[in-house]
Amino acid sequence: MAIRSLILSLALTFFIGYALTLGVTNENSFIRKLPNGSASPLIITCGVLYLLAFWWAIQGFNQHKITALFSIGFCLLGFAIYAFGLSMELGKNKPKAGQYDYDFTTLDPTEKALLTQITNDAGLTFQQAVFTEHWHLADSSSTYRICVQKGHITGLNLSNHPIKNLSSFSQLPQLAQLYLQNCNLADMSKLKSSRLDRLDVSNNFISDLNTLHNCPNIRWLFINNNLLQTVNGKNIFKSLIVLEYAGNPLIK
Repeated sequence: MAIRSLILSLALTFFIGYALTLGVTNENSFIRKLPNGSASPLIITCGVLYLLAFWWAIQGFNQHKITALFSIGFCLLGFAIYAFGLSMELGKNKPKAGQYDYDFTTLDPTEKALLTQITNDAGLTFQQAVFTEHWHLADSSSTYRICVQKGHITGLNLSNHPIKNLSSFSQLPQLAQLYLQNCNLADMSKLKSSRLDRLDVSNNFISDLNTLHNCPNIRWLFINNNLLQTVNGKNIFKSLIVLEYAGNPLIK
């Protein structure tokens, strides 16, 4: 039983190690293709299997002490990872106390002035803002969405409103997520940010990825339904994880 336990604990540890590294960073991995809501059952299944491997190690300890000890060690490592994963899943999409601000009272004055300029150019007002956590920022059903953390703007969704001046966004030092779908954009060269992590500029008129050369650290880029004829220039983004460009007139 100790040998069986070691094989199972090794397989589980390898799987978890893969899932937490390549599994979450490689867009072609099966982990990334799992349906929403499958994380919790998967974590529970791994926990049950680790318990089984641990029980087998105890049962076979007298016959294969060294093997059983190795298996117990892998099981204890698995229990620690399991507890961490479960706590992360239970806390998913739940803000910590003080993590987000839900009004403009704490907003940095310089950023407030920049936001005034941005919203005025888009024909919007502060009163139309919907404050949200970053995982709900992509929802474009409201007038516009803003994510504020500890007095700084970390995310904006101004989709479906005309954007005339991208340089104002560049002056927001903590801006990491920006959604500008259907904003009549073609030239993105005035958007300059080393902080920007996620950008959605779908449904615009962008014809060249190189127009985003001033945002080299983007990891999630959504540029669906634009005018791209090629994806040359994607090597600009050294840490790119996801690039979506469906609906572009690419030349094969």
